[in-house]
Amino acid sequence: MTNNRLFLGFFFLLLLGSCKEEHGKDKYPDIPLFPATSNPNIVVQPIASEIDKIFYNDSTLIYTHYGDSISFYSVRTSMSHHMKSPVFVYGDGFFIVENKEGKYELLNDITLEKQEIKTIDESARYKRGEDSLRSIYAQKSDYALNQINDSLLINYFSTTYNIPKDKIPFTYNLKKGDLYVHTGQDQFIVLNVPESLDKFLNPLLQPTAKKIRPKFKRHFTPFEDGSSSKNIFEKYDYAMMSKFWVWGGGGNHYVLAIPHMVEAGYYYTNISMNRQKGKFKIMSSSDPEFNTIPNTINNQLYFVNNRQLYKVFTK
Repeated sequence: MTNNRLFLGFFFLLLLGSCKEEHGKDKYPDIPLFPATSNPNIVVQPIASEIDKIFYNDSTLIYTHYGDSISFYSVRTSMSHHMKSPVFVYGDGFFIVENKEGKYELLNDITLEKQEIKTIDESARYKRGEDSLRSIYAQKSDYALNQINDSLLINYFSTTYNIPKDKIPFTYNLKKGDLYVHTGQDQFIVLNVPESLDKFLNPLLQPTAKKIRPKFKRHFTPFEDGSSSKNIFEKYDYAMMSKFWVWGGGGNHYVLAIPHMVEAGYYYTNISMNRQKGKFKIMSSSDPEFNTIPNTINNQLYFVNNRQLYKVFTK
């Protein structure tokens, strides 16, 4: 096995030695490099990097990053707010996030200022009910006592918080054991939710029941790559600028790393917006994907390429 690896390694070294790197020539040296454009009236501006998911409406962009962080960007003021949070839920006119102390914060979906919401914790009541039933019905099994306690808690909860028994409220998981609940008339955060109450509130666990669908003040749409309906970019040429060998895959004790050729070059692209036209070139190892958020926000367009978020506008 060792001799075979040595032989293959020697073979690949010979292969790499016989295949030199290739270099090409820029076909259009006068065209500026992205994000600059040939038309000074068309401005492409980087906003954020390492984008995971994007949500948008006509006033705000929200984008989550790899590594449990999130950013809010106001398209009206160009102000942004960044924080590390594994929790992100859109409520009725606000965002729910978790701050660095592990507490929930509510941010107004326009101003990003903090606001209040009712917080409920019924776990102590549930435990008291369990203890009381156990002292009264000492002969009943744990299963029977739990069934009674579950039923009492759900009846109490639905009556106290005006939840129709034939409908499931709008519910969203925050972190384990906590829920955001919208009843149609009220909204609140429930902490340390007992399992029976979670089943009663959670629409995922009751898919056939009727669900409450609140009308949010401002609706946010998730943006998926390739879902754009408006594209202002058009690739018109390509120039290979370099080809080189890299080692990829394997490389451990059992699997030999295999070299392969990588090519990178300039993709020459037309850009047009508001009757303005321009050009740029962008260096890439694959065809760039300019995924444009479908609607124009405040006379600006936003797009993603290679997990980077940009905005483009005309002067």
